[in-house]
Amino acid sequence: MFQFLKQGLPTLNTEEDSDEGVRDLVEITFKRLDFDHDGRVSLNDFLQAVDADPLLLGILGPCFPDEKVS
Repeated sequence: MFQFLKQGLPTLNTEEDSDEGVRDLVEITFKRLDFDHDGRVSLNDFLQAVDADPLLLGILGPCFPDEKVS
């Protein structure tokens, strides 16, 4: 996820700032998805998190491959 987000963020002043921003985004996203707070994101965590906040699907949509792509 880190590499995906790093490529998608606008360039900041330094590479270190960019990495820190990406790490922050990954941490925030992980905390939102880890619904049972066990340090892992299971399918059940994901489903509960998306059910509680449907906007998460919009945020994560580009991360999922299209079924038509082989």
